[in-house]
Amino acid sequence: MLLPFLPFDPNETPLSYAARLAHYHADKPIVPFLRDLQIRPEAIASSEPDALARLAETSGAPLNDLRRNAAVRQGKRTYDLRGEPVTAEFLSNPYTVFCPACLAEDDMTGRRRGRWHWALSIVRTCPHHEIALVRQAQAAWDDKLHELDRRVPERGSELQAMIERAVRRSVSPLQGYVQRRLEGIAGPDWLDAQTLDQATRATELLGVLVVYGRTQKLPELTSDDWDHAGRVGFQFTSRGEEGIREALETQLRKFDEATGNAGPRKIFGCFYNALAHSKSLKEPGDIARILRDVITENIVMPAGTKVLGVEFPERQLHTVASLAKEQSLDSRTLSNVLVAAGAIPENAPAHFAIPADLGREIAGRMKRTVNVISLWKDMNCTRPLVDQLFADRLLTPIYYGRPSARGRAQKAVDRDEIAVLVGKLHAKAAELDAETDGLVPVSKAAEKAKVPAVAVVHMILGGFLGRVFRLAGQGGIGALRVDSTEVERHAAAFGVGLSPMAAFGALKIPRDVGWRLVDRHPQEVSLTVDWIAGSDDSHRIPRFDPADVGDFKARFTHPARIAETHGLQVGEVVGRLKRRGIRPILTRAKIGVDFYRTNDLEPDLFT
Repeated sequence: MLLPFLPFDPNETPLSYAARLAHYHADKPIVPFLRDLQIRPEAIASSEPDALARLAETSGAPLNDLRRNAAVRQGKRTYDLRGEPVTAEFLSNPYTVFCPACLAEDDMTGRRRGRWHWALSIVRTCPHHEIALVRQAQAAWDDKLHELDRRVPERGSELQAMIERAVRRSVSPLQGYVQRRLEGIAGPDWLDAQTLDQATRATELLGVLVVYGRTQKLPELTSDDWDHAGRVGFQFTSRGEEGIREALETQLRKFDEATGNAGPRKIFGCFYNALAHSKSLKEPGDIARILRDVITENIVMPAGTKVLGVEFPERQLHTVASLAKEQSLDSRTLSNVLVAAGAIPENAPAHFAIPADLGREIAGRMKRTVNVISLWKDMNCTRPLVDQLFADRLLTPIYYGRPSARGRAQKAVDRDEIAVLVGKLHAKAAELDAETDGLVPVSKAAEKAKVPAVAVVHMILGGFLGRVFRLAGQGGIGALRVDSTEVERHAAAFGVGLSPMAAFGALKIPRDVGWRLVDRHPQEVSLTVDWIAGSDDSHRIPRFDPADVGDFKARFTHPARIAETHGLQVGEVVGRLKRRGIRPILTRAKIGVDFYRTNDLEPDLFT
């Protein structure tokens, strides 16, 4: 062991310690000194375990102290640093990195020391002096030993000039996070779950995308550029997946108005390419999974597409055009149906993404549709009964256009929905071979009982009627026969409250608007519906309390009602409301009609 003993500085690297030993014991450069100790310079430069052990044996310094401040080689381009696996790219080699202010202090008190954290590529700012570190490229083979006396010949005023030229800045939060983690201090959960390489690379790459954009060429970025990118990226990665998604989805939104289908490489550019073809990271970590999820949730791609190394065997999203092609439908008609279903907004761009399953479901319904104009024939019933079935929500019309769209009209009904309704009615009926006295069609029974035909349909579905039959060989509602006397006996129950058609008529609103108000209950602008149940409680009959309807009518109004009350055109009513700055409490865009509080309308506004 070398005597006298020279203590190892807890903040220096083994290379720095070896250089101090060479000067202290032999007054010679580090290379011949290492050879005298039978340590290969290349081995100690790479912190190979055997070289560190030999240095500890000859110097008397504790081996664990040497290992703690070195990235110890584990394999080809892989190292262990304080229990953290890192790659060669995480280290600052082949650059010699130093703080001129730290060296100036060393010159005043003793030999220069290379700080262990200078060996990390992410460390670009001196935490003590808050100036940018200096990076010197390797020029000779032994520069990788980072012998500071030789690599930085500047002293005194020359060193002071370097200090004055250095950029003043605080330590980036990413650098601070890395240094604390290597000291054993926990940080944000998502970052701690990644390797140091993955955490730092993901943060910097995300920052590059946010700050410099998708077209940035990574090799053109300076050390200061990467430092700035890391500062910005940390604002997102420190918040985990939520923060990362926020940054990525902001980038996505930049292409909302783009023409054509922009793919992930175009949208995410350098960020995507770096994760897809990274030379520094065999496995980029969870950032790749998050980006992959964002891509597959938002960007339309055909089946079999590979995203960051993972192939998706099934299509996840469709555009209107791709869905129309797959389902052999007219794209314009399909677009209208998708708007009506709320799957796409009106005037959606061509690349607007639709979940594939939802799109296929809607397209399937479209293929199964029956036009409203011919529905009475398909159901074998009267035209008024069709309207009543819609009013009571026993059938759901398929519309073209949003609730607020002009010219919006019901176009069709899902054939399966018709089949389910007729099937339920037929299931309640016994088969009848021929017409029988005392049994009449639904429409005739309704006429005798002085109730709408839909009331008889409700009686059948709700189990009110015991004598329900279906003529053999006939289909639809027209095949049903009921006992008119039994219908008359139960008619009184349907005189309670208001039917949907009567309630919506009293409010002078379309039935689809009325049901949307029901769906909003118990919000302020909403309607309450009461339900009547018979012996079959799986079927409920809607009724509205006249007092509730009257209360709603007193508290809220809409332009059509105002226009009728004051003898004005609807356009004039809307104009006056706008000029007074009176805004609807519930908008036409959301529900189909603009509703206003009557208390907000001054008495002289329409006189």
